[in-house]
Amino acid sequence: MDKKILKWNFIFQYGWVLTNIFNSILLFPLYLHHIDATTLGVWLATGNILGWMTLVDPGIGEVLQQKIAELRGLKQDSEIGKYIGSGFIASAFILLIAIMLGYACYFFIGSLIDKDVTKYPHLSMALVLTVIATGLSLVSFSMSGINQGLHNSAQVAIASLIANFIFLFVNLLFLYLDYGVMSIAIANLSRAFFLNIYNLGSMLKVLEKNHIKIVFQRLHFKGFIKIFSFTSSSKIISGLAYSVDMIVLARFISPAMITIYEINKRPLNVTYSLIGRHSVALMPLISHSKGMGDKASIVNLINVQFRFYSYATLFAALMFFLNYENLLTAWTGKGQFAGNIIVSLLIANFFFSLLCTFMANVGYALGDIKMNSLFNITRNICYGVLMFFAARFYGIIGTLVVSLFMTLAADFFFYNYRVYKMGYLEMSLLKNAISPWAFIIPSSILAGIGFKKLVENLVPAGMYFTKLVINSGIFTLFFVCIVLLADKEFRSIVKKALNKYLLPLVNKFLRN
Repeated sequence: MDKKILKWNFIFQYGWVLTNIFNSILLFPLYLHHIDATTLGVWLATGNILGWMTLVDPGIGEVLQQKIAELRGLKQDSEIGKYIGSGFIASAFILLIAIMLGYACYFFIGSLIDKDVTKYPHLSMALVLTVIATGLSLVSFSMSGINQGLHNSAQVAIASLIANFIFLFVNLLFLYLDYGVMSIAIANLSRAFFLNIYNLGSMLKVLEKNHIKIVFQRLHFKGFIKIFSFTSSSKIISGLAYSVDMIVLARFISPAMITIYEINKRPLNVTYSLIGRHSVALMPLISHSKGMGDKASIVNLINVQFRFYSYATLFAALMFFLNYENLLTAWTGKGQFAGNIIVSLLIANFFFSLLCTFMANVGYALGDIKMNSLFNITRNICYGVLMFFAARFYGIIGTLVVSLFMTLAADFFFYNYRVYKMGYLEMSLLKNAISPWAFIIPSSILAGIGFKKLVENLVPAGMYFTKLVINSGIFTLFFVCIVLLADKEFRSIVKKALNKYLLPLVNKFLRN
């Protein structure tokens, strides 16, 4: 496997998420300050409905990435040109359909959430611009997917980082000019335009360098579309299922409560994206190695990377469990914490969903697209029905319980089983990776609670940020030590990495 490409994949995935996290941390308090709380609550609710626009995209970018990367491994450049041509045509149709659907949603949005959107400042125009921005974003996913499949990861990373800084600067400018929610829409539109222009230009350079011609072939396009007969149904049903909770909640709880709920979800959501991107970064290389028939390297990659991934997930979940109230108070001020029950359920969903995401992405990268899609169709029909009744009759807590139940009862078993059945998951390796948790988890919880109580007693009551920093630092040090103590194989991996990368730097420094 090409480690340079893997490095740029990680830079792209983590750079994209980290800049999103930075933007979110910086901008959300400013939204609360510059945008009326009621308007912001309605904006958040309507965003879920306009998100239905994304349902018309059957996952073109992901499929293009998987197919092109595998074809690169097989050295079939002529087929790559056909897939790119078919991807261009499909993206044009998706853009047109998405904008039409977006405007249809816009006209009925007030009825869906039982609110008159014209009463809220700048909201109507912001929704119109968001329709266009969302359509262009769908096209940019296809452009990025092609570049990732071509192993043009460096340019994808550069484009994503610049685009997020453009989003930040445009957002700040229009917020301070009192454009309200319009500032968010204008920033989204600016980012979408830039991503498409940059990705298209860098892709054409790679194609010219490798003498790959874009081929628009009607017969190939028909075969290309057939791939999406399952993925499109899966995405539509999944999108409707995952948005039904906020839509139903918007009818029965106040917009201000929606804002509080979103505030409580936001740190978990951005961290979910950060950790989840780890497995996404592996996908192009897994597909490429499958095309080359290099099964051993794939099995080794899954084994090593799952260890890092699972420990990152466990660490983040425990850190949130111990510090969430201080985190929210330091970030947005008092009165935004939704309560221990809601936050505990959010953290549990965060932890188990991330574990399932790793194997789901591995299976997709290995080409198990049809089975993944069929599972998601069945799973999310059940999820959507349960979520509707849970949101209507049991509110926020009901939706979180349903989400956790579906993750544990369906996702966890299916995705692991599929990778195992394809022969790329060795259960002995998985068991060996998880067994140290029996010592790590209880030790970390007990120590973390002790650290928290100590810090609470030593630091004055109102110094939330200081408490957060001290408690997080102590717990991080403890967690690293307990993992290295409990997991012999992980300790060996870390030792090899230090000897390979850190020791030469130290020796070079000492010689100078």
